[in-house]
Amino acid sequence: MQITTTIGLVTVLAVAGDIDSETFSHLIEEADRRMEAGQVRLVLDLSEVNYISSGGLVALQTILGRAVARGGNMVLCGITPRVRKVLEITGFDQRLSIFPDRAAAMASLG
Repeated sequence: MQITTTIGLVTVLAVAGDIDSETFSHLIEEADRRMEAGQVRLVLDLSEVNYISSGGLVALQTILGRAVARGGNMVLCGITPRVRKVLEITGFDQRLSIFPDRAAAMASLG
């Protein structure tokens, strides 16, 4: 898994590769680094993620909780059909804000 970051008023973490039991902690650590630096409005761009495991779902829930606890938020964008299906089956699509693209996600965070 690779993560690239764009920092501005809203921080975008563009994730590429699988989010699974071997990589989910890296995603949490990267988000934590950003939040510790005061970047608490996060967009996770998952347009290059083809697989997400239960560990990946834990990462999404953890990052969202930590962002909200710091007065921010986390939203998703660019969800691939395969990842969307996992989110729908698990009900995460009802718990997470999902936008079709990066621009809409960033606009939602101000």
